[in-house]
Amino acid sequence: MASLEQDRFARNYVTCLEKGDLAAARSLLFLWTRTYFSTLPTSPSRRDLTNPDLWGCLAQYASRSGDRAPVDDFWQQLDGVCPRTSTPTAIPLLGVPVLNRPDLLLRLLDSLDHPVETLAIVDNSIASGLADTAALSRLLAQLEREPPSGIGQVRVARPFANQGVASSWNAILTAFPEAPFALLVNNDVVFAPGVLAQVIERVDPSRPQFLPLLPAPQEFSAFAITPAAWDRVGLFDANFHPAYCEDLDFAERLRASGAVDWITPADLQGLQLRANPTASATIASDPRLEACNRTTFLLNSLWLHSRRRLEQPHRGTWMRRWLSQWVLEPATPQAAEVAIDAVAP
Repeated sequence: MASLEQDRFARNYVTCLEKGDLAAARSLLFLWTRTYFSTLPTSPSRRDLTNPDLWGCLAQYASRSGDRAPVDDFWQQLDGVCPRTSTPTAIPLLGVPVLNRPDLLLRLLDSLDHPVETLAIVDNSIASGLADTAALSRLLAQLEREPPSGIGQVRVARPFANQGVASSWNAILTAFPEAPFALLVNNDVVFAPGVLAQVIERVDPSRPQFLPLLPAPQEFSAFAITPAAWDRVGLFDANFHPAYCEDLDFAERLRASGAVDWITPADLQGLQLRANPTASATIASDPRLEACNRTTFLLNSLWLHSRRRLEQPHRGTWMRRWLSQWVLEPATPQAAEVAIDAVAP
């Protein structure tokens, strides 16, 4: 939106408030929002979409009037925006939650036969009391210092305690919203030769897509997901903790959305199934984990079948995270302050 038109809308809105004419302010905000979206380019950048004047006026109006209709209209229209995307040549983001078994992580890394831009690992072993925690910690520190060949950077998140699978996946997705797509994988999975290159060929970052690399019931052991997909259905439900049933909930939401392409590559799944004949090596490696899982699995099942689970809002998660990043520009002596103090709540 041109700056002069933007300024005119802002001034007229202030005038409406000064006169106490909330009805006129409301009409103006609807018109401003329609103009804002109609003048966007076909595939806008984050800079194109950033409009603090409009956002501030919408929020202030809702705060003063109690009328949320203009704000809801804004979010609804934002759902229809398809931001600019890029076509990667490498796996842009490979995300792996880990709890134990550094040997399994090394086996996974050894199976990589295609470049990876960012390997993001969530270390859930801290305060776990497992025997290989120290060894895993040393391995992750080494990977950060010296990324394996073919991996651009290794980033490790170290929460205070085991955050669970759903929270770990969420941490990976939300930390890297610029990634054209994410490939999330359990640490006990390996990639069959040629599969990673095929994933890049088959995923379209501009569309809401979900591509599982293993057939049911292991679809969420390794899967690619685009930002547009989790923007429509939201993040994983962290109420499923630490593992199991989060995949069933997310699959239900994916299918219910009607807008997400669920891609089933039978050839790739066949290759992956032959390369991964067993499942759940992480929990099966320690009888104490198996005993704990027998209890938490039942609690997660109880949450899965509750009506309360279905009442949570999800849509627009990626867009809000992507737009709200703090991208710091180099400081200049005459940097302009972007704000609309006159209409601040």
